[in-house]
Amino acid sequence: MTNRPDADLKAVERAWALVSAALATFDDDAARGLSALPGWTRGHVVTHMARSADGDRGCAEHATRGQVGVKYPGGSEARAAGIEAGAPRHASELVADLAVAQRRLMATWQTLPDAAWPALADTPAGMRTIADTVLARRRELLVHLVDLDVGVEPSDLPADYLVADADWIAENRADWSLPTS
Repeated sequence: MTNRPDADLKAVERAWALVSAALATFDDDAARGLSALPGWTRGHVVTHMARSADGDRGCAEHATRGQVGVKYPGGSEARAAGIEAGAPRHASELVADLAVAQRRLMATWQTLPDAAWPALADTPAGMRTIADTVLARRRELLVHLVDLDVGVEPSDLPADYLVADADWIAENRADWSLPTS
């Protein structure tokens, strides 16, 4: 029996395809434009998504050594400083950074031994298993795709995601207008 969350990994790949497509025409003006997150430009959001991928990868790598990884080793202050430092880069740098971070994360997850998936990671949301970080990554990609404010609305997100994450969305994105069924 495998601990590998194959269906969830595929869901992250599909979420990444949506983000990647949305950023295909991203330019410097778009990068400097305001996102839907107060006080953040789109450059902030893209940088955050890249550093989040790096943090998830670091946690997975720690799990292979039997250690509990910390998603943001420098804490919230270092996380915020890294986002601020990365946000003003050119759009091409932002998009390339995110794409590399996502590829590295997926490569790490694809080679993770079965025993590492139930290992714990210390995340801002609390302790969670490495397997749980996969669905958290899907959320990260899809929610921040909307936050980028590049024309993707909550109702454009995959229906299976909206159903699976309905409680989180209601609690954290109550302002989202979603279709009722």
